Amino acid sequence: MISFAEARTIALAHVAPLGTEEVALAQLLGRYLAEPIVASFDVPLFDNSAMDGYGVKVADVAEATEERPARLTLQGVVRAGDAVTPELAAGGAVKLLTGAMTPPGVEAVVMSEFTEEREGAVLVTSPVKPGENIRRKGEEYRKGDIALPAGTRATPPVIGLLATFGYASARVYTKPRVAVLVTGSELVAPGEPREEFQIYDSNSAALDSALAALGITDRAVVRVRDEAAPLRATLAEALGSADVVLAAGGVSVGEYDLVKDVCAELGVETRFWQVKMKPAKPVYFGTHARGEREQLVFGLPGNPVAVLVAFHEFVKPALLKMMGAAEVGPLLVLAVVCAKLKKKRGRREFVRGLAWAEEGRLCVKATAGQGSHMLGGMAAANCLIHLPPEAEMVAEGERVEIEFISWEW
Repeated sequence: MISFAEARTIALAHVAPLGTEEVALAQLLGRYLAEPIVASFDVPLFDNSAMDGYGVKVADVAEATEERPARLTLQGVVRAGDAVTPELAAGGAVKLLTGAMTPPGVEAVVMSEFTEEREGAVLVTSPVKPGENIRRKGEEYRKGDIALPAGTRATPPVIGLLATFGYASARVYTKPRVAVLVTGSELVAPGEPREEFQIYDSNSAALDSALAALGITDRAVVRVRDEAAPLRATLAEALGSADVVLAAGGVSVGEYDLVKDVCAELGVETRFWQVKMKPAKPVYFGTHARGEREQLVFGLPGNPVAVLVAFHEFVKPALLKMMGAAEVGPLLVLAVVCAKLKKKRGRREFVRGLAWAEEGRLCVKATAGQGSHMLGGMAAANCLIHLPPEAEMVAEGERVEIEFISWEW
């Protein structure tokens, strides 16, 4: 049995991004850039007004006050998209709307609130500093700058920045194909008739939605009985097409926990099995050679909470790295415990928690229902409390590391 840190390192060491493809901006959300984005021109493209106001020479308004406003001659109006007016003369002002190109000679822009137009003149009641309220050409990016590194996730502002540079598409990493096998002879599909000895299958729906939240569209979910022949056939079919195979259930030490043995029969090499963690101790990871690439096979425990914790801590980082993410976490922050927590020494424990801000600090408490079969406690949680192997008790008021639960990234 290995530590959680060792297991995570092993899993990620076998992950590499897939190929790349060019994708239009409209379909780019959530994808990861396969190439750095280079500024194709200066941003801003030209000096422009940061707000509605009047372009002036600094010396002309240096002594301006409300009692003794500076009187300037209005030389014209420039809106965003207008051609620039002639050079500003001393004693003059030009009306500029937000985003308008500043004419030559304009040294600063006075906000409209400090001005008044009257009979072809502009009265200015406040001095300005050189460059005030002017966005300078290239102050954000110079042509040739790396605006976005490879591995950046395409969020709305990232897509907006691409559009700013005139990109209609970008090269991103392709998404993996994922097959999900949910084992259990006792399982019935939600909505179907159920016998007393059967239970509804929650793992299929939970894992399918977890994959969908990551933007994975090529996914297949199959339910299979705890029998070697159908499991072998289903797993062989999955290995014939998928980049990643997830098996939920059948990875512990019971008589019908067949996943690990069937994987070995099909040529899957075990990389680890059983991790010093709770929940999800019997988690399994293996790789299967297919051409020059390795297929990833994750065996997740069957209990609903263990399935989702193992997915969040092992499968999701692997999928994100495969999709080209530069960072895959986990991002841990400190929070103050509002009620004591206890655990066994020697294993990392993931307590489902609810975190909130209070009086300038981040607080956290465990949710009700911490059993690995109690999905309600996971549904109510917004974070996982990481209790390290050496810990046995965390007193109220002490700080712990928490990881906010995110299914999207």
